Amino acid sequence: MKFDKESPRVRELLLTLKVFGKSKMAMISLGILLLFFAIAILAPWISPYDPTETHTSDLFMPPCPKYPLGTDHLGRDNLSRILYGARYSMFASLLVVAVTVIIGMPIGAVSGYFGGKLDEILMRITDVILSFPGITLALLLAYIMGRGIYSAALALSLVGWPSMARIVRGVVLSEKGKDYVIAARIIGKSDFQILFGEIMPNCMYPVIIQAVMMMGTVIISLAGLSFIGVGVQPPEPDWGVIIAEGRQYLLEYPWLSILPGILMITVVLAYNLVGDRLRDALDPRLRGELAAK
Repeated sequence: MKFDKESPRVRELLLTLKVFGKSKMAMISLGILLLFFAIAILAPWISPYDPTETHTSDLFMPPCPKYPLGTDHLGRDNLSRILYGARYSMFASLLVVAVTVIIGMPIGAVSGYFGGKLDEILMRITDVILSFPGITLALLLAYIMGRGIYSAALALSLVGWPSMARIVRGVVLSEKGKDYVIAARIIGKSDFQILFGEIMPNCMYPVIIQAVMMMGTVIISLAGLSFIGVGVQPPEPDWGVIIAEGRQYLLEYPWLSILPGILMITVVLAYNLVGDRLRDALDPRLRGELAAK
């Protein structure tokens, strides 16, 4: 298929990429995220040791050539555990956000498009869920479903979809009265075709921005659930588990908890910076001004 640079959608995409690329901080943040994804993928090959392997003769070893980031209370290599821990933080957060989008988008779209009693019922459900502190409700759901990474991920998805649904509903409400929707009705398109073929593509930008901004929150929440004991279960390595296991030795052996905490903050900050710039780059009102600078 020929790549037409004069196509409106292609021009819009190129302009968005241009605006995004003009921010050095956003590009650095994107590079950091790509690096962490690469680490997560390559962890089995670049880790010097099995992350669950114990070395009883090397307990609480400080950073040294044999163990670059030291060992923990069971003699496990901290570097290997941190590298493997990136897999849970990076990929589990993607799973949570993907499920959140899959649940929230159609609910928000149907609610906004059809309105009436259906809209009222769906929005009351979202209000009830949003009325609870998210991490508290996720903790309760994860505990009920059973401890483990999948229960924690599903719990966060069930807590997170209402915010996505509200965003999509707002976009659908603003779009469904526009001329192109009226024209689609006139030519005989069904409600399904209009909603998912005409309106939903215009919801993608807000959804993408919200999904990116959610990633950092999800990483912190997953680590928090693991820290409490309902997420990833020991001896599996996760940044939250590593921090939880090292907290009682924080004063004597600070390297056990401080580094995974710093890495987590770095990833969350990178996601927020990428999300902020992406929001500006996808905003038609700001995109032209930023591109001209």
